[in-house]
Amino acid sequence: KTTMELWVIGHTNLFRLTGDMLHLISVLIVLQKMLKLRSCTGISLKSQLAYAVVFTARYVPTFSFDSTLYIIFMKLFFLLSSWYIVFLMRTRNPWKATYDERLDSFKMRYLIVPCIVLAFLFHYDRPHHQIAELLWTFSQYLEAVAILPQLSLLTVILEQGRKWELLTGHYVFALGMYRGFYVMNWIYRYWTEGHWNWVDSTSGIIQTFLYSEFFYTYIKGIKELRKEGLPTHMMD
Repeated sequence: KTTMELWVIGHTNLFRLTGDMLHLISVLIVLQKMLKLRSCTGISLKSQLAYAVVFTARYVPTFSFDSTLYIIFMKLFFLLSSWYIVFLMRTRNPWKATYDERLDSFKMRYLIVPCIVLAFLFHYDRPHHQIAELLWTFSQYLEAVAILPQLSLLTVILEQGRKWELLTGHYVFALGMYRGFYVMNWIYRYWTEGHWNWVDSTSGIIQTFLYSEFFYTYIKGIKELRKEGLPTHMMD
């Protein structure tokens, strides 16, 4: 790579780049849904809050403008967009009015507390950066399970005989594929560089596994809509 390429994107590979783009797309889907449709129906505030905590714990302690433009942009985008989504859903109408807190019933303490405990018990030792390392490890564990409130909300909607919007399905699908490509990135780096981070890899594999049932429902719904020739803004 040229000096300019290294300054802009740094050292990366196709798997990580694809994963990053899918992650970016997933957030843009949520923002499009909320800003264009003026609604957050079917979106879990608890999952959005969990992701905001993930990015805050991961990026704030070690943020630096000395990094590549690519890394700086990605960190700022995910950090600011996650809190912006939480802000809209929590405090501003019409988003606050369309958020159904009753259905978004997953208990956050079941996510936060175990991840804090795991971060203290299982982490890498970096004597001069111990707090940053603990926060980074906590963010990895939390990201692995942050989608659970969203999946729980979609399950409740289906159990009530209702349909969830396809944009919501696209969002969760893109988010799941992002983690899948990151797993492939870690495998690729192990083969080519001998690099293996067990915290990254374990949390990524767990998260990808959590999406498995959703992937089946999502793909099945897409096929049924196309077969019936129905408008694809809703699915079950």
